[in-house]
Amino acid sequence: MLNYSNIARDVGIDSKTVKEYYQILVDTLVGYLIYPYTKKVSRNIISHTPKFYYFDVGIANRISKRKLETLGGAEAGRSLEHYILMELVAFINLTDSDYNLYYWRTNTKLEVDFILAYHTSSPIPIEVKISKLVHKSELVGIKSFMEEHKVNKGYIVCLETHIRKIQVNDDKEIMIMPVKEFLEYLWQGNWQ
Repeated sequence: MLNYSNIARDVGIDSKTVKEYYQILVDTLVGYLIYPYTKKVSRNIISHTPKFYYFDVGIANRISKRKLETLGGAEAGRSLEHYILMELVAFINLTDSDYNLYYWRTNTKLEVDFILAYHTSSPIPIEVKISKLVHKSELVGIKSFMEEHKVNKGYIVCLETHIRKIQVNDDKEIMIMPVKEFLEYLWQGNWQ
């Protein structure tokens, strides 16, 4: 998440200038800004702070001096999240989709990595986990979003080996999907 003021203080320039530099990166397709989803605010959510992603997960890892062979834990999770973002961006752009891409986060750190939103349909929450077995404790953010926004279906993209469904109440389900299967669903249009 970008904090223009903090970056400006660190490098000794005005925060407006920092914001303009990031906009140049976006305009030249070097990176993407993902803004927070702010529909129906019923709790303290992050509503103005964008997240910045480079156009390529490999470039991001290179700049951060991370090597693929040594990625693990949170770093590996960020790389997988970045990869899924690039696939979502490609899907939206290549299919001329009217979806917009957001993230959702509360001040209490409940978060959903990506929200695909279209003005005439329910938003689609997508959470990315590096887990090989997703536990109930990892569902708190997506469950909260689904409850708050009256969404019936959400997705967790992870390293599990099989697709499985978790029923939430009687009318909501979370699809736990391996990366490959999620991408097949996405590109075939089955995920909606």
